[in-house]
Amino acid sequence: MTISITVHPIRHDYLSGMSFSAIGEKYDIDPRTAKRYALNNLPLEHLDNRPFSSVLDPYKKLIDSWLVNGRIFATTIHDRLAELGCMCSYTTVNDYVRRKIDEYEESGVYKPRVHIRKSKMPPVSRSSIEIQRMKGN
Repeated sequence: MTISITVHPIRHDYLSGMSFSAIGEKYDIDPRTAKRYALNNLPLEHLDNRPFSSVLDPYKKLIDSWLVNGRIFATTIHDRLAELGCMCSYTTVNDYVRRKIDEYEESGVYKPRVHIRKSKMPPVSRSSIEIQRMKGN
């Protein structure tokens, strides 16, 4: 009697010596997921649905139109989306807005942000009378 065992691709890669992180990079999955699939010889059928859609997908065109009209804070965008019924976190909105602003800066839609450092003020010279008052004499 012969028992046939199917070795799935992730398991095959693991048995051939690939690390879990290398398998993760190859299949675009987390190394922990790669480890679970490799050790349990799981099929790749569940990975066919990747990448997962974002909560922001239905709103991305609207967000882009707001951003193209001018710089706008991520908090304002998050508040507007909440009014429209979007159930997303501020962090999700902020990450997307930050990526889009970086893209717009590279493509020339926005001027690059310039951060102006405030210079330290030179120390104020005090008269001897003011120093004596501060000391309490």
